[in-house]
Parts: sequence; C-alpha cells; structure tokens
Amino acid sequence: MPVSHSVVNRFLISATCKGGVGKSFFLVNLADWFTELDQKFTFFDSDFCNGTLTRFLPSSRFLNLQHSAEVSREIHEALPESEVVAWDALGPLQQDLPEWLEQTFLQEEEGAANFRITMILMIEEDKDTVFQAGELARRLGDRVDWLVVKNHKTCSTSEIYDNSKARQELQKLGVMEITLERVPWSLLATIQRTSRSLSSLVLDESLPFLERQRLRTFQRRFFEQLETVRHLLLPTRITVAAAPAVSAKASPSGRPRVAPEEV
Repeated sequence: MPVSHSVVNRFLISATCKGGVGKSFFLVNLADWFTELDQKFTFFDSDFCNGTLTRFLPSSRFLNLQHSAEVSREIHEALPESEVVAWDALGPLQQDLPEWLEQTFLQEEEGAANFRITMILMIEEDKDTVFQAGELARRLGDRVDWLVVKNHKTCSTSEIYDNSKARQELQKLGVMEITLERVPWSLLATIQRTSRSLSSLVLDESLPFLERQRLRTFQRRFFEQLETVRHLLLPTRITVAAAPAVSAKASPSGRPRVAPEEV
C-alpha cells in the first residue's frame, strides 16, 4: 500500500534566564549527539558578549533580539530545512518570552502542526532557577513540551527542585527530567582551554589516554540520558498509509467462481 511521510520539526529553547547554569554546555554536547545520529540541526546564539555556544560551535548563527521580527523569520526559515532548531542565550527576552512565543509561533494553527516546541530548563540547587521554571510553566502551560535538566556541576542533589511547587506544576504538564553530571575540574579545564567539543577531544591523541577515556565516559553517560528523552529533542516522523484506490469497475460477486473442469 502506498505511504506518505511527514515530519513534525522540533524547536528547542534553552529557556533558563540565570547565567552560568550550563545552557551552552548542554547545547554543545547536544550538537555532538545530533551529529552522531546524523540529524540535521541549526543552532542560534543571541549573546552579544559571551557567546559560548558560538565559541564551541562556530556553525551556530547569531540572532539579534533587538529585531524580534527578524528572529521569528530566521527561525521559521531554518525549521523546515534543519528539522531541529535550538536557541541559546535568551536572558534579555526572558520576561517577554511567553508573549513573544504566542505572537510568533503558538497562535499559528497551520505552523503549529509542523513543529513542536521543547522548553529546556536548566535547574541547579538554588531557588532562582526553580522559580524561573515555575513561572514559565504557569505562563505557557501545555502548549509546549517540557524538559528539565538537573545540572549537578556544583551539587549532587536537587532537593530544592524535587520538593518544589514548580516541579508539581511541571509534572502536571508531563515534564521529563534528566541529569547532567558534574565534569571533573581537570577535564573542564581542558574543555575550556581548547574550546573544543567532547567529540573532538576524545579523538585527540595528543591528550593523555586516561583523560580521553574519562571524557568518553562522561559523553556516553550524557548520551544515555538524551536517549531517554529523544522524543522531546528530535523531529517526529509520521508515516501515513494512503487510502487504497477504488476501481470504477463493478465489483464481482463475493462468491468465488469454480471452473467446471476443476469440479
């Protein structure tokens, strides 16, 4: 039976306002995962002064938040081509983000059928990131998908978030949660010094073998976390079976004909 294929693209927004919580680090490693999966993607950066994403991922493109119409146009144009678009450094737009999304993406019924938005919330063991997550959940509700990344870079627990009203609200919205392990300081120094992604460093034979193995182990565990939420990070491919063609010729009797010679 003939089939047709359609793709629901994915728009990822790294939506935590607070700086230094690992938004760019998460996206750089997410790009490595996409590359391993052979998934096309486009990443956007909006940080004028500290474009970490651009430093580690030179292919990322800059979005000037002072021209919101241009931001919307570029994202809309990138979605069909790349299937996955991710956006970093939303700080200056954070307060107006829900209204901006409603005006540019969420109210378009036809466009909404062609893509889904995933809000990526980086959570640390502090009340700031937890409060911001709760505010966004309250304002956007179930019109988007939700992914919480518990970043354990400074603390191995997330008790503030785990016991918060923000988490209760997000759970009602079907939030998925993963953990970003702490990178050992010696490895983090190598990453920052070289401005290279893990996928690049693990192949660099100039680095000590044990250091590369530790980086590889960290990356493998991170990829395992991403696999558990891949439906929130990747486009959805839908296969639709075409309706069978109806012949204009009259249908024969349902009773089979038996040739006399076969009786």
